[in-house]
Amino acid sequence: MKKISRLLPGALVMAAAMLGLACNKLYANGDNGSAAVTPNATAATAPAPASPVSDNPEDKMPRVKVQDAIKEVADGTAVIIDVRGTDAYKMSHIKGALDVPLTKLEGKDFKGLPKDKRIIAYCT
Repeated sequence: MKKISRLLPGALVMAAAMLGLACNKLYANGDNGSAAVTPNATAATAPAPASPVSDNPEDKMPRVKVQDAIKEVADGTAVIIDVRGTDAYKMSHIKGALDVPLTKLEGKDFKGLPKDKRIIAYCT
């Protein structure tokens, strides 16, 4: 258990970095981040479909189906974090999501994040 606890901060930083790249790519491509979450949409555990050749780190980011995320949050085994930033969070967010700006994670500030639950992050 101690080894897992020591690996958690590193895993969170890696996940945050990949999520940041994904968010930055979306905004660079003209996506304003206004995509709606629907029951059939995907968020962040099943691996993304394999592509022939990809060096893009966001292609390696694990995904979770919305229905699975809802179940895990309801079961108390996961939390959802909104990494878009406080202004975007205040405008709208998934009910129950925590406001944890990506810059906070990049700065290795994990205060307020549970160590015993799966963390599901979203940026759009």
